[in-house]
Amino acid sequence: MDATGSGKINKVDKVPLLGKTAYSFTGLAYQLTATMVGAYVVYFFTNVAHMNLGAVGTLMLLARICSALGAPLAGIFIDNTNTRWGKARPWYLWMTIPVSLVTVLLFIVPNFASAAANMAYIWAFYIIWSLLEIFIDTPTTAILPMLTSNKDERTLLNSLRNGGSQIGGLIANAAVLPLVAVLGGHNDKKGFLLTAALMASLSVLCYIFVFSGLREKNNVQVEAEPTTKKPKLSMAESFKAIKGNWPWVLVFIITILNFIANMARNTGVIYYFQYSLHDRTMTALANGLNTTQLITIALLPIFVKKIGQTNTWILGTVMSAFAQVMILFSGQNITLVLVWWVVSNLGMGFSVPLIFAVIAETVDFGEWKSGVNAPGLLSGVGATTANKFGGGLGAALVPWVLAGFGYSATAVNQSAHALTGINVAFIWIPAVVYLLSVIPMIFYKKYEKMGPTIKKELKERRANN
Repeated sequence: MDATGSGKINKVDKVPLLGKTAYSFTGLAYQLTATMVGAYVVYFFTNVAHMNLGAVGTLMLLARICSALGAPLAGIFIDNTNTRWGKARPWYLWMTIPVSLVTVLLFIVPNFASAAANMAYIWAFYIIWSLLEIFIDTPTTAILPMLTSNKDERTLLNSLRNGGSQIGGLIANAAVLPLVAVLGGHNDKKGFLLTAALMASLSVLCYIFVFSGLREKNNVQVEAEPTTKKPKLSMAESFKAIKGNWPWVLVFIITILNFIANMARNTGVIYYFQYSLHDRTMTALANGLNTTQLITIALLPIFVKKIGQTNTWILGTVMSAFAQVMILFSGQNITLVLVWWVVSNLGMGFSVPLIFAVIAETVDFGEWKSGVNAPGLLSGVGATTANKFGGGLGAALVPWVLAGFGYSATAVNQSAHALTGINVAFIWIPAVVYLLSVIPMIFYKKYEKMGPTIKKELKERRANN
């Protein structure tokens, strides 16, 4: 298809193989460090660095808030970046070393004279990491409308990005603990530090390839025009792209709801396997099966072409909601539980990548409506802020619910009331919130239909300018 949504993809909108490969590496590069931090830093702080559990929990919540608040700032910085490399692309080059360096510093056990100083070290570097990683994650969403204006190309690119994320996450999840054992021997402090250094180095190499392989288009400064300077957008001007941008508002709500459900599901799974199914060891297998999302990620462009973005979005979300409920009705049959867990993942393979593809469409709508092109702000707030806030709330809901139902961490077997709480946290919260997110998806349908007209008019405006 061309920019108007009909016919073949024209030469300008076609992203070359190198660019597609580089974009897939944005997910892989990010997850090599983000998965290690997300999956193991709490364990490292409490079990290796021996920090206070309550203080570490408070830090996790505070860092999420900082990330959510910092995302709009990252977006505005991107919108006001004008270099010979473009707007979003140079941030990969600028931020990969700082993010990787702080990742390594996170896995150093501080050895100051006082416990307060040791805790201050961890607080400082984890909050710094939480802020810095936004500046290398937000460009991946912000750059998408600058790579192509074609909806099908954007969907394909997001599928590749999410495929790369799954591979990066799988590498980190599968390799970290074995590497800690091999590199550290019986010294977990040494093992985690060297493993973090290895993952960070691999991430840097991947981001250098990303920077080298991507090229921005679509009305932004490129390498052929190194002396052209575009006027910077003020914060007030950037926010004009949000005013009246109802599809963006809908996507913002959908993203929050989607990540509440996803994080409640992912955080609650270990409690469900340990206490409801009495087999905690199967949690590792369940988490490994998250990579089955690659199947629907690969099929996503086909489904979008056949039934459209919104219908595919709704299909994936309903699949995940239905599968969560069916896990409960599977009883103690672990095989059947894992089958429905896979179905839930297949649904996520449709729904999560489409969030980032549709954000790019709302950038076009914002420019069409207000005349302001602010991909950084719209991506930073619409994807990153909503992701961080929703994910943080989803992760927090699990312990809150468990505490409310009388869960005891020291009990071998939980009470019937506590087991009900585990079902609420792991089954019903994700299922209900997934279904709630379908409501704004239905309202988004009419804006998807407007897409071809908006792209055609934007193309004409840009040509005239």
